[in-house]
Amino acid sequence: MKHEVLTSVLVLALSLTACGGGAGNDDWASSDPSARAISASSFDIQDAWTNLNNAPYASQLKAHGPCPGTYILSNSTANVAGVQVMANVVSTNIAYGAASPCDSPYENKSAANITNIYYYYAVVNSQYKNYYAYDNLYVYVWRAVAAFPTSAKVGDTGVIGVVDKYTSSNSAKVGIQVWSYAIEEDTAYSVIFNLIVKHYDTTTTSYASAPLGKTEQFRYLVNLSNGVNQLQLIQYDRIDADGFTVQGRLN
Repeated sequence: MKHEVLTSVLVLALSLTACGGGAGNDDWASSDPSARAISASSFDIQDAWTNLNNAPYASQLKAHGPCPGTYILSNSTANVAGVQVMANVVSTNIAYGAASPCDSPYENKSAANITNIYYYYAVVNSQYKNYYAYDNLYVYVWRAVAAFPTSAKVGDTGVIGVVDKYTSSNSAKVGIQVWSYAIEEDTAYSVIFNLIVKHYDTTTTSYASAPLGKTEQFRYLVNLSNGVNQLQLIQYDRIDADGFTVQGRLN
């Protein structure tokens, strides 16, 4: 069974001031270093990823770097004229820009850009598994359905999936994304799921020797709340090949 889900990896709205709101459930290990510990528990990241994408959510971070402002990752139910399109369709957009030019030499990064990205999920045993996506410029095809860990402990690492990137206009291959993860310590009852996405510029099927265009890291707080595996974005880091960086933090 396949479901269409409209969601974005991020909404990055850069302005000179940060706005209010955002998700709750602070990362206690960050606010209270004495709470940091290595959890002996294992966590079902696949189930937590499904829960994250199966309901509207929003995480808001303060963006630091050459273009300071606000970083928001969110999903919301897709509506047309106020009517829900279909079940399991989630809508958001990617907005990247700044109210004033970014710091030199990255002034070109401030150009406003708004786009929607649609993620498609294969639903296997009630679990969402990424396999296809597109936006207004590119198509992203997973070589196999995404494989999130189901029993992850601190120190675990692995590859989630390899994604081929094509232009929407003529289906020309322009890159490869590699999704991987690392499970990091937080408290005795929670861990950090570090989703690492590396973007390679290549027209071939191999990325081993391809130039790395940028690396993104999405750090999610993972815990079990009332028997439900939950993810909350608490940190975002991006570094481009040209040295441009974005750091998204709760404060």
